[in-house]
Amino acid sequence: MSNKKKKKNSQKQALKKRAKARERRIRALTLWTAVVLVLVGGLYFLTSSLSERQAKPVDEQIFAYERQPVIGNPDAPVKIVEFGDYKCPVCKRFAEEIFPQLKRDFLDTGKAGMYFIDKPFIGEDSVTASMAGEAVFRQKPEAFWTYYKAVYAHQGLETDRWATVPFLVELAKKEVPDIDHARMERELKNQAHMEEIEADRKIAAELGVDSVPTLFINGKRVDQNVVFDYPSLKKQIEEALQESR
Repeated sequence: MSNKKKKKNSQKQALKKRAKARERRIRALTLWTAVVLVLVGGLYFLTSSLSERQAKPVDEQIFAYERQPVIGNPDAPVKIVEFGDYKCPVCKRFAEEIFPQLKRDFLDTGKAGMYFIDKPFIGEDSVTASMAGEAVFRQKPEAFWTYYKAVYAHQGLETDRWATVPFLVELAKKEVPDIDHARMERELKNQAHMEEIEADRKIAAELGVDSVPTLFINGKRVDQNVVFDYPSLKKQIEEALQESR
């Protein structure tokens, strides 16, 4: 074969290789574009769904207010609901930083009622702590909030199994003296209040509550960024008061 033909063949092969390489790049680019579009679409869907859930009030019957612990005025036009886990360090922060301000501005003044719904999920002893709260509430409803404050004040590490029956009964003896502690201990050992915990879990699941603390004001979910921004949270409650007039 002459040098000219060899050169021509080499050029043709080089052109073919470049064309194939270009096709591969185009296919790869098309694939990545499709992946990005799917991810962006999924993110938009999740964000839109969350925004819609937050913007649209739910039917408040789902909260079963009549069987939940309440502080403040149960007949007030504004109802605040907290979903929490006693082992959650962020819930502890809410109980110690935000709750006292809510109590001062809205609960003690009778402008609002606040309800607590269990969402135990961090550990098995999260359930034990929730059942202890139910045990206190069933004996003496107003003592529930003393337990609420005490258990967060004595919260152990999130990774430790600290919310045991002996610990919680001893805590109640010190902080909630006016109940039958032997009865409380029996109920915890027999898991007597598991039905109530499962009912609360069902409420959380139906509402798509996947983190704690989560708040609702008159059935409207509060944005997580607002939960610890008290001026913004206060404004939302005041707006709910205005809307109820």
